[in-house]
Amino acid sequence: MIDLIKKIDSRLILLGGIVILVLLLFRQCEATRNASSETQRYRNNVAALSDTIEATKNKLGKTQYEKSVLVASYDELKDLNSDLTDEIDAQKGKVAQLTKLVAILSTPHVGPIPGTGTVEGNPCDSIGGSFISDWKDMEVYDVNNWRILAGKTTIKVKGGKLVANETLISDDQIGFDLITGLEKKTDHYEIFVRSNYPGFKPTKIDGAIIPVNDLIPTPHNKPWSLGAGFQVGGGITSNGVGGYIGIGISLQYTILKF
Repeated sequence: MIDLIKKIDSRLILLGGIVILVLLLFRQCEATRNASSETQRYRNNVAALSDTIEATKNKLGKTQYEKSVLVASYDELKDLNSDLTDEIDAQKGKVAQLTKLVAILSTPHVGPIPGTGTVEGNPCDSIGGSFISDWKDMEVYDVNNWRILAGKTTIKVKGGKLVANETLISDDQIGFDLITGLEKKTDHYEIFVRSNYPGFKPTKIDGAIIPVNDLIPTPHNKPWSLGAGFQVGGGITSNGVGGYIGIGISLQYTILKF
């Protein structure tokens, strides 16, 4: 009997050693995956910092502009792009993704701007007078993209000579749409920006993605856990086919968690 107990004990010790070895192997694999992920993030960020804006065509044939995006925690972003960090600090909540865009809007005008003119005084005598023109220009490209520019130009003339002129702008509005998002490439993400306003052109695009683990802290799990359950089962033994019903309570201590 003693020999049998020793034999069982040695088997349990061996089994326990195998289980611990397997757990450590899984832990090592997890560490290797994490290291590989960190290396990939580093390479991605180096490429993003040196990347430039590229004009491409989407599936509809419309021009859009793309640039690689940073993938970094808040602390990492402070060393990579201080402007984006300042924008994050300005927000009240946690920021998961941020884009900063600097662009030019230039409006192409077709032909001269029409206006209606009036005359005040006598521009040809020594007292002088003014030529006044009210004008307005409106360029409409679609329902979301347009430009309205209106004003009044006054030209003062005395004795037939120009003495002064001034223009007052009474209306200056631009309507435009802006489409932006993240696009998954083979090994990195890129920001894409597009507008249907014909004079839209970005001069600077910066963006960052904050990993989800930095936004949602990992919950602290207690090592001890207590559970209870109800089990119904069946099987084949040397005595024939049989079934069992049981209620069990278990107490577990977690050594390693993956």
